[in-house]
Amino acid sequence: MTTHRYNRRALLGDYARGGLGLAVTGLPLIVTPVATGVAVVLGGFAVLFGVYVLRTWVRSVSVVEVDGDGIRSRGPRGALIGWDEVQTFELRYFSTRRDKDGGWMQMTVRGAGRTIAIESALDGFDDVVRHVSLVARRNELALSEATRDNLHALGLIEGPSETSPPIPDPRHDVRRGDF
Repeated sequence: MTTHRYNRRALLGDYARGGLGLAVTGLPLIVTPVATGVAVVLGGFAVLFGVYVLRTWVRSVSVVEVDGDGIRSRGPRGALIGWDEVQTFELRYFSTRRDKDGGWMQMTVRGAGRTIAIESALDGFDDVVRHVSLVARRNELALSEATRDNLHALGLIEGPSETSPPIPDPRHDVRRGDF
């Protein structure tokens, strides 16, 4: 079994950005009287920053485990999806720049009525994606073009439109520690 947590340094930056945004938008509402229109706008932004901080906290206390039986997320949004239950695998890239140089990836796995979503700030993200992509191929899941392109960008498949021969059962890799 492998255990993965979110990178503390990345989370500290998210806490700082969220806290600053919450302070800039929320403090004026508490400290000074403001016009109703301004209060609505600032209040809306304060709620957004509050949700961002809460989401960052959820990631900070979450742990992702991968073993021969499935993938598990432990924490407030915990779930377990067995490898035979995986029905959907998506890998999306979110760019922060026009040249697509900066950004992050998000992997979503669905099955048995449960969803596990993890972001690239997770330590060992590439290894988890590699393992889930092997399971997706074993389960013969249809992958979107975006998912294939992102797997190619990570170097996990030869080309965006690769059609691969059958692969060995990935459960054996985890149990031998080859994950």
